[in-house]
Amino acid sequence: MPRLAVIAGLGALGMLSMPMLHPHPSGSTDRITPGAVRVESESHVSITLFDDRSQLQQVVREYDTPLADGSGFTVTPDGVIVTATSIVQSERDARVYAANRVFAEYFKVKIPADFERHTISDPDLNIRLQACYPPRTQNSTCNATVSTTVTAYPYLQPPLPEGLKAEILYAGDSPVAPAILKVAPGGKGGLPTVPLGTVLGTAVESIDVMTLAGPPSAKAPPKLDTAHFEPPGSRSFKKEDQPKVDKLVAGGDSIGGAVIDDGKSEVVGLLAGGGSFPATVTPVEDIKSALVAAGVSARRGPVDVVYESALASYHNKLYAASIPVLQRVLTQRQDHPVAIEYLRIAQSKANTGEDAGTKKPSSAPVAKQSTGLSPWVWVAGGVVLVAALVAIAVPMLLKRRRGGNGSGGEPSLDNAAMVTSWPAQTEMFHGGIGTHPPIPHQPPGSDMSPPLGQAQLGQQPMQVQVGQMGTQKFCTQCGMRLGHAHRFCGFCGHASDMP
Repeated sequence: MPRLAVIAGLGALGMLSMPMLHPHPSGSTDRITPGAVRVESESHVSITLFDDRSQLQQVVREYDTPLADGSGFTVTPDGVIVTATSIVQSERDARVYAANRVFAEYFKVKIPADFERHTISDPDLNIRLQACYPPRTQNSTCNATVSTTVTAYPYLQPPLPEGLKAEILYAGDSPVAPAILKVAPGGKGGLPTVPLGTVLGTAVESIDVMTLAGPPSAKAPPKLDTAHFEPPGSRSFKKEDQPKVDKLVAGGDSIGGAVIDDGKSEVVGLLAGGGSFPATVTPVEDIKSALVAAGVSARRGPVDVVYESALASYHNKLYAASIPVLQRVLTQRQDHPVAIEYLRIAQSKANTGEDAGTKKPSSAPVAKQSTGLSPWVWVAGGVVLVAALVAIAVPMLLKRRRGGNGSGGEPSLDNAAMVTSWPAQTEMFHGGIGTHPPIPHQPPGSDMSPPLGQAQLGQQPMQVQVGQMGTQKFCTQCGMRLGHAHRFCGFCGHASDMP
């Protein structure tokens, strides 16, 4: 039971020493949020309506209409941004919107200003309206050209009211495919970026979806929604998480947003879908392929390196130590919103009771030792001492067994035969110097004690005849030979009580 208790105690200590795992660890998204971007696209339509009922007239109108909006993230400091293709190439056709607008204005009919195709009650006008909708044919009554303007709003403080005009470097052949944009970043250190993962591996289970519902600022930071893959790495969401993800996609703001692996704090995909496409995660492998098609590659910048160094101190509550590093971030990018906020917090907590750098490490009580040496030194010394005593005692024992050749002048027992007095049976043996008589094997349950008891045996030393050597005496306590006229055993000191 004591051993089991020790094992159980060690197991409990092991459990306490293990990090407490949580599917969404605190601070796991801090590496990602500075690279968040809001992406908005707008269509500019120039449409010409032809009216040839009495005489040919051309009615020219220009309209700007929101096309799509959503989220994205920066992958290079010089302003390369990743989002979903549906954000820059919407399924909504701006030419339909323009046809509805120009017809309603020119012919004074009620047609909603939307992206749907409508019919009107006047047969002649209805024919002209249907011929105004794309695609253009020889009988079309309208001619429209569309240009798309994309604006990116990086997460900066103060925010950029007008955003940054983005160039479309690449758009996929599906609304859920990645699209690659490029902006002029401004600032000597470039834009903050996200760490892009290598693959969406089979171990990815706990994720966060990063969303920007509008142009970001310190008062409107990125929103993070948690979800889980089931099974891990499958891109299929748990049953209880699916309604939440569907709602995010339906709202539109989360489309193109980064999908963050909480285990490694890196981006492993983007959220896509909407319209006729269900909610899905486009994996990081597709993002990298799109980057190659656009002729660019993901990389981190100098701002990111210093910022992550500051995070290490800040999250370890070394507030005073993190202040100069956060200030270095702001020298490279003075509008870095997370660095601004963390610097404010660090300055308020530096050198206070919350600053781990001001706390002295507690030392465990140490038992007083006269020499200050490790206890193992004393153990080793004891082992050496015992070995030395053995080394001295063994030669002395062998010398006493050869006592016949010693100063006593007694005959040697070399090649002699003798009879043992214990156990009760006697046995003759022949041995050289220092050999002991073998103890005969006893059947189970036999009594191995001396027949008369130890006290009586000690009072009756056994006498044996050994060839021509005369009578020899042996100690019944230890079996060693007694010298002539010795009344006590020279080896163990037992009394012989014999003349």
